[in-house]
Formats: sequence, structure tokens, C-alpha cells
Amino acid sequence: MKHLILTAVGLLSLLSLSAQDRYLEEVFTDAEITVMEDVVYGINVNPLLNTSLLDPAYVQANAAQITVEKDSLQNWIATDPTQIPLGFFFPYALDSSTILKVTQLEMDVYMPSSSADSETERPVMVFVHTGNFLPPVVNGSYGGSKNDSVAVNICKQWAKRGFVAVAPNYRHGWNPLAAGEPGLVTRRATLLNAVYRAIHDVQFAIKGMRLDATMGSNTYGIDPDKIGMLGSGSGGYVALAYNTLDKQEETALDKFVFGGNSVIQPGIVGDINGDGGLVNLYVDNGMSSEVDICVNLGGCLGDITWLEAGDGPFVTFHSPYDNFAPFDTGTVIVPTTGDDVVDVNGPNTFIPKANGLGANDAYAGEYPGDAFTERARSFYGRDMDDSPIINIDDPIEIPTDDMEGLFTVVVRDDNGDIEQNGTPWDWWSKSDLDALVAATNLATGGSYDADEINTNNLLTNPNQSREQGLTYIDTIMGYSIPRIVKTLQVGNWESVDVAELYIGRKDVVLFPNPTNGSLTVRTNNPSTTMQALMVSDQLGRTIFHEKALLTNTMQLNLEGLEAGVYILNTTFEDGSTKTHQFLVQ
Repeated sequence: MKHLILTAVGLLSLLSLSAQDRYLEEVFTDAEITVMEDVVYGINVNPLLNTSLLDPAYVQANAAQITVEKDSLQNWIATDPTQIPLGFFFPYALDSSTILKVTQLEMDVYMPSSSADSETERPVMVFVHTGNFLPPVVNGSYGGSKNDSVAVNICKQWAKRGFVAVAPNYRHGWNPLAAGEPGLVTRRATLLNAVYRAIHDVQFAIKGMRLDATMGSNTYGIDPDKIGMLGSGSGGYVALAYNTLDKQEETALDKFVFGGNSVIQPGIVGDINGDGGLVNLYVDNGMSSEVDICVNLGGCLGDITWLEAGDGPFVTFHSPYDNFAPFDTGTVIVPTTGDDVVDVNGPNTFIPKANGLGANDAYAGEYPGDAFTERARSFYGRDMDDSPIINIDDPIEIPTDDMEGLFTVVVRDDNGDIEQNGTPWDWWSKSDLDALVAATNLATGGSYDADEINTNNLLTNPNQSREQGLTYIDTIMGYSIPRIVKTLQVGNWESVDVAELYIGRKDVVLFPNPTNGSLTVRTNNPSTTMQALMVSDQLGRTIFHEKALLTNTMQLNLEGLEAGVYILNTTFEDGSTKTHQFLVQ
């Protein structure tokens, strides 16, 4: 094992920065942010409560009754939603008095508290969660809602930077179990309609916030002209479609057409703006649903032809070893049956086209010396072997040019071998999973097995833990935040030099984390100095111990250090200490 080489870095460049830089770094504490939970932003038809509504033939056959029910529901929603009869909220199996069944759509809003923040026009970031378009447990995992660990922690970090963060739930419902080639139409049609409904829900949430900000009381203190979006997993599909699908004819590509009809039928499910349709209750409020930047953690673009000049910019985090969303051009496969659903385009395909159209011009050549940016660019021009079968090509060849905005995620185990892990930012508690499965079985009469669900999820995220998840969230923030700030033009966006940012925590900042080359250790205040620094492994064995440093920034050369989790203990000049973990890949 090689020795760690430490080099002191001068303070001159740091002294020009303010002690805290809103939006670029965390300027509020956990105690200084407010979370408004379960805010109702809309009411719409829930096909899970009457799965026959997934069948266009059923909807058409019952169009007359559906029209009457829709008119009544829209009137109640516009005047007094509390007047909606309870029968509309009960599953059809329990109450067949109505065909349409509805649900309230809720969102959580994270923001700096009014006592800590005087800003009244703050940029907004919207988090679109994962979940395979089915409820947690039913989808084969613990996650799948606005309460997922990654959703909560990213939204908190946005809020602590001064953003308003919004995490909406959206409607679920599709049929992944229609088997084989005969079931392809059903699988594809119901999945694409699930994505389409999710787009409508997120559109309506954003339109509602804009209406409140421009015509109402601006409840959340937002700037309606500065809104960005991040989608994770299935939410990545939603976010990418949200930002590129802008013409109705784009839903009628050959792969979306069966028997002469598109699987998306606007007369039934509404148009791309969320208006009209027999089983859609949203009404246009006159507000725009557009967002300024799209960030995705996994997921794919439904079709490369959707991408046109004016879309974007795009920032994407994706693993070539994601088993569910192709990194390159490939096919979505249903995990439960192994059957294919639809061909899609991963970032290795759509990022070059986006950059060719100028989507990420603002980032090209920027951020020299930034560890996160250098890490991302180090993968451009590389070949990735042994990619999952959902990708057409193996090895996957990452282009050298026009890849700005792509952060290739590669996870290694303790032996340095590549893991088949596409979502290292996700984590869950087995005890929470046990409780959720028990509650789901009690409510549904199901027989879901918590141990089986846990084992299956560990196959594609084998070392999941809070510690690993947070280190990858640090990387997500480190790479995306400067680009978000520049795109939204908020805070110190004109003079962003990410090599000089205090990214992350309030006391000591480690970046990039995870790392596979070098690690920068920096205090969050230029006037605070480190007196001693000790690195140890998980067994408590000391790897390095340096005293009498009296500096606020150190660079650690990690070449030759075995892959794994390490502990960094920092002693400050006043005698206080802090402990952090970092991951070497």
C-alpha cells in the first residue's frame, strides 16, 4: 500500500470568496428549513382503483357515463372538492356505483424557514421519484414515492442551499405481467400511458405553483421564471420526456402504433399539455409548465427524435451497468418476466445529439480544475466492457467529443471489481421494508415477501447503505449544482469557479466523494485551520496521521489505496474534532 501524499494549498484564491455562497453551497442548517408535507396539488383519475380504465376499448364503451361523471367531478374540483362523493375514492371492486375513481395528488415542499430567510423569490427544483410506475412493494422494492431516501435528502440539500424543493407524488398503474409477444401491446401501451400520466401530474404541480406565485399569495416564496427538474430512475424517464416531448405527433412514432392507432390516445388520456381526454380531470390554468434544466439519475429518453434544438440543457448521471435503463441505445425489459417493452435511448446516445444542438454549450470548457468535472470528463472516449444485455452494443464506446453533461457512474466493490449497480444513491432499511410489506399485505390481502424483495434489490445495489447513498448524493450535488445555478442564473452564477466552492457539509468538505484518484479536504470557512488529520480503515487501522498542519485545505493522493470505505478524523486549531467517511473506488 502506498503512502498518502499531502500537499498544502494556499489561501489566496479562497479569500476572495464570501464565507457562504447561497445556492452553490449549504447556507442553512437542518433546523432552518421547513418541510410542508402532503400538500394537495391536484385530483385526478386513478387507474389502479379501476384497472379497466387502462383499456381504451372499455373507456370508449362506457364513454357516456364517464362523460357525466367527469363533468360532475370537474365542477366539484373547481368549486368545493370536499363535496366529491366518497364512492369516487373507493376501488371499483368495493364500490361499482362510479366508473371513474379518483385520488388526491400530494407533494412535499422543502424551503428555508421564514425566520431564517428573507428571500421571497427563490428558484425551484422539482424532484420526480422512481418506482416502476407501481406502488412500493407492488413494484418489487421499498422505494417509489416522494418519501424515498434519495428524494428526501436531495430535497433537503437543495433547501439548505436556498432553493425551494418540491417532491410530488404522481399516479401509478400499468400491466407489466402481460406475457410474451402477445402481451407486448399491453405492456408497451400501459407503460407509456403511465409515463404520460406522470408528465401530466408534474405539469399540473408546476402550473399550480406558478399560478400561486403570479396570481395568488406566492405561498412558497418562489421565482416562477426559475424552475429546474431532477428525475430519478422511473422519474428520469418522466423528466427526459417532460423536457423533449412537445408535439402530439411524437406520440405516434412507429414503435408506439399498433393496429393503426397510437398507444397514446389524446381523446382518452388528454393531450401533451395535460388538457382534455375522457379520463383526465385537469383543466388548463393558463400557466406555463416549462422548466429550465433537466437532471436525471438513470432513466432514459423515450425516443431520440423527440430531442430538438431548444430542449435542455441536460445533466445526466448514469451507470453503464444499470440493469434496468440502458446506458446506450437499448431495450426496457420487465424485471418480473424478462419480456421487452420498448426501445429507448440512454445518455451515451442522446447527450451527443443534445450537445450537437447546443443544449449544453454553457458548460463546454467550463470549470477547469474542478474534481467532479474532471472525473466526468475522464470517462469520455473510454470503452465499458460487459454491459448488461439491455444495451445493443458491448463494449459500450463512450464518445470522446460532445459528451458534456454526462457523469458516468461506476461503482466498485471492496476488491476494486465493478458492481452491477445502477442506483448507488438509493438505500433502504430492512426493518422499514418488513413493516411496509406487512402493512401492504394486510391492506391488499397480498403475500409479498420482504426477504425476497430485499434479496432481489441487493442484486443490483449490493452494498446499499445510508453512507454510500450520501456519498453519491455529494457527487450529484457537486457536479450538478454549479450547472443548475448557471442555467437558472441565480446567486453568484456569473463567477462560478467550482474548484473553489465549499461543496457539501458545514465543517469539513471532501470532494469528490466517492473518489478513485485524489481527494480534497477543505474547511468550510477560510479562517478555520486544521491542526491534525488522520485516515483509518474500517478496522480502525491508521493509514496516515499528520500533525501540525495549520492549513485549511489539503489534497490527498489516493493512488494505490485499496477500494473501500475510510474514516477521516480532523482536529481543528481550537481542539475540536470532526469525523467523516469517504469511499475509494
